[in-house]
Amino acid sequence: MSTDFPDDLVQLQHDLDKANADLKTFLDQHPELPEAIDGWHVKPGEGYWLERRREASPGRTDDGKQTKADLRNVLLDLIQQVNGHPHWDTLTGRNLVKARMRLKHADDDPIEE
Repeated sequence: MSTDFPDDLVQLQHDLDKANADLKTFLDQHPELPEAIDGWHVKPGEGYWLERRREASPGRTDDGKQTKADLRNVLLDLIQQVNGHPHWDTLTGRNLVKARMRLKHADDDPIEE
């Protein structure tokens, strides 16, 4: 772990990154709209120059909606924990901004110059 940040803050950032990836994976695997909608198709000359269409969507299941809500709540909770960590109280101005950006890359391999 990085020596510039408290270990618990680095762990929170790891957890935040994982929660973000988990939510993105879920949304990528479940691209349907949350609520069911009818599809539509508009041909050129019917109010638009180009053909436009939207396929019908059955909407998400109740389990899918709950899973998305749970993943989002975990993500929001971790965002609050990272942003509200007491370590940030020790920094101000540019140093605070730079440190927040560095935390996101705390365990990256150093760039060879």
